[in-house]
Amino acid sequence: MNTIIERFVSIQEVMDALCLQVTNYNWLVTDLDAVISNDSLKYFEEIQELEEGTAYWIKGERLLELVQHTNLYVIWGVFTAFERKTSITLNDLIVHPFADGNSDLWIESPRIQHPDAMCELIFWDSTFVLMLSQVEDVSERFRQTFPGWRSLEEYNRTEGLFESE
Repeated sequence: MNTIIERFVSIQEVMDALCLQVTNYNWLVTDLDAVISNDSLKYFEEIQELEEGTAYWIKGERLLELVQHTNLYVIWGVFTAFERKTSITLNDLIVHPFADGNSDLWIESPRIQHPDAMCELIFWDSTFVLMLSQVEDVSERFRQTFPGWRSLEEYNRTEGLFESE
């Protein structure tokens, strides 16, 4: 269930919407362009500078603490959720999810970028928030919180962002 919110929504609003569902996952954060203080970095389990950019690994409860106790402002970023039992070594990261310049988000049937992920939150240039999800409960909660949401597939069809064959 892929969803787009066509307005700026803060990370705090998104995390409030998902509430305790955030804690059900471990999160990979990539392609982050944000206002984040150095003391905020203590919330992350691992931070790794990679060729594609910095990658962060954080447990769900720590992600909630981060957004509740800091002034994190996300301009661009991909927050990818994995089952709690999943662990990733950032140095061995094969798929580096990204937003800026990612044309695969604007196709007929966008997919979560990492094959092992359950859902993906994408903050797009302080303009849109996209949720790609395999978990119906997460999508439903997200949609219930943000009136005016649209199906990402429908948005892509009607806005003409891709060429159909």
